[in-house]
Amino acid sequence: MYLIDMLRKLGDRLGIIEMAPASAKLQGPVKIQTRTVTLTELITSIRVTELRELAGMPSELSVPFEEVFRAAGIPGSPQSWTIERLEEFLKGDAIRKLGREQAQHETLRMLAEGGVDSSDIVRDAVARDQALDAFEDSITAKRREWLEAKRLEIRQVEEEIASEEKAWSEWKKRKRQREKDMAQAVSYLIDKPVISIGEE
Repeated sequence: MYLIDMLRKLGDRLGIIEMAPASAKLQGPVKIQTRTVTLTELITSIRVTELRELAGMPSELSVPFEEVFRAAGIPGSPQSWTIERLEEFLKGDAIRKLGREQAQHETLRMLAEGGVDSSDIVRDAVARDQALDAFEDSITAKRREWLEAKRLEIRQVEEEIASEEKAWSEWKKRKRQREKDMAQAVSYLIDKPVISIGEE
């Protein structure tokens, strides 16, 4: 008997069982209807190709999330219940004033009264999360290629700079040697140094 009471309390907390006071008329066990939803049922197929194309745009980081959801093929009907509509409902003054359990109870009651299947909202949230993840993956791949190209450019520029510095250093050495040779030749004509010799 203790186990049944624990399961009822847990079900009440999770919002899948609503505890009601015992009625004097009820003699037999109460039949509890539950519904199991698998993760597979919650996963929705999204249009990955369209998301890759959207991520390929030059200003991909400024693309609004709604555009990402549209590209993924997620419907955005304002009449239907979506995760965004649920978020707006939960931000309302009436719900925000309630504790978590009361807010959960009120939300589930309101959805039940409206004939809304809560798994549809969860499915919508999962689909939007999948779309954002796929969009991020595409941007990550694009950024990886961009960063590799930039690193290659940097290496090439560094090599060019090193090559230029080496050529410049060798030219200055040749210049100093030429000046020394001229200074030595001129020294046979006059005692005063007239050739400037660059520093080492």
